[in-house]
Amino acid sequence: MVSTVILALIVFRQRKTKAIASAMWTILETILLGIFILHATVVVKFFQPSIVQCLLEPWFREMGFVICYGAIILKLYRHLIEFRTRKAHRWVVKDTDLLKYLLIMIASVFAYMSAYTAITLNFIQEDYSLLYIGQTIDGEFYKSCKPLWWDYVTEAGEIVILIFGIHLSYACRNARTQYQERTYLCAAISIELAVSTLFYAARVWLLPGLPPQIALLAWCIRAQLSQTAATLLIFVPKFFYQQKQVRNLAQEYSCRLPVDAFKEAAVAAATAAGSNAHGAPSSGHSGNNSDAEVGEVTLADMSPEDIRAELKRLYLQLEMFKSKTICKDNPHISKRRGGRKAQHRRFSLQQDCRQLGLHMMESIEDI
Repeated sequence: MVSTVILALIVFRQRKTKAIASAMWTILETILLGIFILHATVVVKFFQPSIVQCLLEPWFREMGFVICYGAIILKLYRHLIEFRTRKAHRWVVKDTDLLKYLLIMIASVFAYMSAYTAITLNFIQEDYSLLYIGQTIDGEFYKSCKPLWWDYVTEAGEIVILIFGIHLSYACRNARTQYQERTYLCAAISIELAVSTLFYAARVWLLPGLPPQIALLAWCIRAQLSQTAATLLIFVPKFFYQQKQVRNLAQEYSCRLPVDAFKEAAVAAATAAGSNAHGAPSSGHSGNNSDAEVGEVTLADMSPEDIRAELKRLYLQLEMFKSKTICKDNPHISKRRGGRKAQHRRFSLQQDCRQLGLHMMESIEDI
């Protein structure tokens, strides 16, 4: 849980980097929140079994599940919508739209769990206990929460949601996503589906006869195999690609000069040229700009502000070049200022057709 909080702080700090911003850092923070709540399910198991524990455990499980894997499924849904090829109209799903959809899912699960809690409290008032005393294979007695049919229905619903997420991932299998995000999201859902299916099957046939310590160990292993694996699959590749970009830029600019070095060289050359123009020769500089010698500066010698300024300048140039390339010789973009098409663009309103019609009307009137 502590690592999840630290990772959330790192994501928030690097939210403006390309790898995090392209993956919607708000959704990434939501996934971490869901994983944090899912880990709280294991923390609750450390306490002695009670009615409060039996009520809190499904709440943490279902709310964390819908927040974490609901956000993952919505990211897959966005990839599917963005790469639709059979529709002429392209839909655009914004980050706010995904958050709205996720809030609807959370509200639905909240209503579902509220109904579960109300019915359970009603059973408690009618002297129905949520706890039972079990017996292990060695003959030891232990107290635990009683499994309900409601739990089996909820577990089946989780399996259906995960299968739907795999269906979305298969539907957008040909989509090219940045940093292979679709592959890692699909892997996280697949691992959760496999681990949850095996755990729920073992919970019915194996765990009732095992001691509470082994059952708690099974819950911890389940959390490590599903939640921890999902965290590694989703976030480690993003940080890896981000560091890879930084290393590539470092190698590229290690043999180049920063902007400030060029400025200093230009100022020195201009000063030398001005001195020569007034008849006062400058030592160390001549009138030619090529004579201004500046030593090779590596990336390690540059300050973070210089690196950041240089990267901003390069990104701006790339965006301007991209915009010019898109607009150049594009028949879908009007060359007129304002972007409006000419009125005679339709075939029925062309100028030649109108003149031909006027000549025909004049000839008819003459007859």
